[in-house]
Amino acid sequence: MSIAWRTVLLILVQIAVLLGMIGMKQWTLDTGTPVVLETAPVDPRSLFSGDYVRLGYTISNLRLDQLGGDREFKRHDRIYVALQTGTPYAMPVAIYHQMPAARAGQVVIRGEVEHMGSEFWNPRTQNIEKDVRNVLVRYGIENYYVPEGTGRALERPAGNAKIAVRVAVDRSGTAGILGILVNGEERYQQSLLY
Repeated sequence: MSIAWRTVLLILVQIAVLLGMIGMKQWTLDTGTPVVLETAPVDPRSLFSGDYVRLGYTISNLRLDQLGGDREFKRHDRIYVALQTGTPYAMPVAIYHQMPAARAGQVVIRGEVEHMGSEFWNPRTQNIEKDVRNVLVRYGIENYYVPEGTGRALERPAGNAKIAVRVAVDRSGTAGILGILVNGEERYQQSLLY
């Protein structure tokens, strides 16, 4: 096989891999169960920077004593968090090492343990609770790019505007961002192919 054919074959394989990745993400967005997640500030000084949005979720910092399921985790463990869907936000009810069967009214989202701790920042009371075992989780939906020139509108929401994220969670627990909500109204909608 000549070098030209090898180069063409290599390029075609790379294109096929990229199209496969896009297709898998679009499959999650199209077939996943939609849930709304409450956001939590990542950086108290600037939640959003330019046209790039870094998102934190209230389901990212989990108190183990308030959840069912498994209790022992270590950094980089793959985990599954059962979320009770509801109004207005999905709330965690249990955390597992293996994918559980979702119960009625629940969705199971897959994540990775980023950190284990014994101090818990309670966003409701704005206090640190000591001697509380907790897990910091990444779900792969912490970053979002808004259209060029529109990031400032989210950087400084008017008044007491509440920002939330609508995600799709597929049967394997993979999540993808469907849209950004401001005061319950969708401002940005995500689709990879259309």
